[in-house]
Amino acid sequence: MLHEARNLAVIVDADTGQFLDPETTDFYKTSKKNFGPRLAFSWSPERFKNKTVFRIGAGYYYGPGQTEDQVQPIESDRVSKVLTGAAAAFPIDQAQIIATYNINDPNLGYQPRVYPVNSYTIPEKILSYTASLQQELPGKALLTVAYVGSQGRNLFLRGWTNRIIGVNMNPTTGAAIPVMQFGNRLAQMDFKTSHGTDHYDSMQTTLNRRFNSGLTFGSQWTWGHGIGNTGGSNEANTTQDPTNFRLDHGNNNFDVRHSANITALYELPYGPGKKFGHDANPIVKGILGGWQVGEVWNYNSGLPFEVRVTRPDIVYQDTRNNTFVAAPILVNGAPVTVPVINVPGGGNFRNFRRPDYVGGDPFIHTGDKRFFLNPATFAIPAAGPVGNLGRNVLHGPTLSQFDLTVQKRFQILEHKNLEFRAELYNLFNRANFANPPVQLNQSLGTGTNQLQPGQPFTPAAAGGAFGVFSSTVEKAVGLGAQRQIQMSLRLNF
Repeated sequence: MLHEARNLAVIVDADTGQFLDPETTDFYKTSKKNFGPRLAFSWSPERFKNKTVFRIGAGYYYGPGQTEDQVQPIESDRVSKVLTGAAAAFPIDQAQIIATYNINDPNLGYQPRVYPVNSYTIPEKILSYTASLQQELPGKALLTVAYVGSQGRNLFLRGWTNRIIGVNMNPTTGAAIPVMQFGNRLAQMDFKTSHGTDHYDSMQTTLNRRFNSGLTFGSQWTWGHGIGNTGGSNEANTTQDPTNFRLDHGNNNFDVRHSANITALYELPYGPGKKFGHDANPIVKGILGGWQVGEVWNYNSGLPFEVRVTRPDIVYQDTRNNTFVAAPILVNGAPVTVPVINVPGGGNFRNFRRPDYVGGDPFIHTGDKRFFLNPATFAIPAAGPVGNLGRNVLHGPTLSQFDLTVQKRFQILEHKNLEFRAELYNLFNRANFANPPVQLNQSLGTGTNQLQPGQPFTPAAAGGAFGVFSSTVEKAVGLGAQRQIQMSLRLNF
């Protein structure tokens, strides 16, 4: 277990807001029940002439997660202050900050990283299991069909604490004065916890066949589904509501439903041991012998993404017509709006909020392939509840690519040869688009291109970049690369 060497960690109880003694309080708990049994079994019945094999296996696996998530109280052991104004000189050291740091300032907003007491436990735990059937088919083809699954437990989760529990109003300006759960000396604080879960199921199939003519063929297809309230470790997003992690139960970030590839390798039948190895003209054998041509076609269905909306913690309700706006309104010097808590508990410092889904097809189907998402299917949620759109319910565009390889060996001596190889990635230069921007603008209000809660977004209110493809997948080599050609020459001895 990690500790700060001088016991200078700042440990705050995320449930009470109380500062705890770092000499007697652990940041988190470690489980001593990490028993990791593994079991596997295979069987090839004689009655099937050893052409059928059954396999089954399972095991528990453990991992500590990210170290950075276990040292947050250590990172919080220094006094910090936001500097404003052009007169601020840099660099500024700790002594200068402490000299001007008023610990009794009610608007201090100190923001350490915190843990709920006895709620963050490591390590993360994965139960993985598989069952497969492998069958030799006529023509010496080999088919494998497998179920592969896993269940994650005690996975990393993140939320926030020191929620907004009320709001007062400045009678002169109409501005909101939030009332915080632990008082206003502490800002809203990011917290770490565990007990997250996920579940993965997949069917994985492969078919391979080697022909006597020098052709080798292979294919693979996987259907998979990863779902849970977190993917653990680096895949953990901030929850919409830290009092109800069930609202984040949905597709995990790497939920790829379909993955397929087809491979083929053909060796020309000229040269030693080949069909025309002895009868062909030596010049023909020298020119055509030793050549191999291979291809790989890959396909993936799209990755999921989160549609998000910018929602301030507090909005203002106009008492004249009950509409909502983002800032107070004064008429003849007096406020005509009252502040209202917009999102339960606040938490806008993490800005991880989803809109309401109001119906219709969220995807655009037109001849213009730049446009992917229809903003009219989303709306600003009403003041009070969180958005009803689920976590990662939408998936991005499919990815597909055809690669080609050509190689030849030139025999020099018995144990020396020269190998030429050419590789062509994404031969047909298919554009594989990355998921588009999916952040909806802050558009609450009554003016032009502004909306009230429940009103569908217009393209102008959503923002011109919303749902529009702006880049391709950035890969140097592999699925998503632009067309590339590379050649090499290697001497083997």
